[in-house]
Amino acid sequence: MSPNVKPKLQALLIADHVYTDDATGKKIVAGVFHQVMFRPQSEVQAELEQTGHVKVPVAGYSSGSPFAFVSITDVRGEQAFALRYVDLSDESVKFHASFKIQCEDPLQVIDLSFPLLKLPADKPGTFALELLWNDEPLGSCRVVVAKQPS
Repeated sequence: MSPNVKPKLQALLIADHVYTDDATGKKIVAGVFHQVMFRPQSEVQAELEQTGHVKVPVAGYSSGSPFAFVSITDVRGEQAFALRYVDLSDESVKFHASFKIQCEDPLQVIDLSFPLLKLPADKPGTFALELLWNDEPLGSCRVVVAKQPS
């Protein structure tokens, strides 16, 4: 078995939380999302100046401190991976994290969760959380950042 066989991505999600059930080891992925809303800083400042306070946005208007859930199989030996968050308008990488997986059984399914930085949401656009293997894309999860309706 060659370690150069491309692993298979089964799932890549962004969620509010990923829990592990102690009794079964199952992952519980809660609050999966693909859209984040934002208010331009100028609007927030204007509201503060007019009213003396800023309304707290309803749930779903911020990415908070999200998690990435990755389910992968066909990993052979030690393999290098990376997660990166990319602004698709200019291909700029907003953050990047590298990691390795060691697995001797390519039939094993490996479920991982990673805490992420707060997702940048200061301008409208389309972003992607990408999973790379040896710098080759395995898959991505798109996130649309949109302006909060007034």
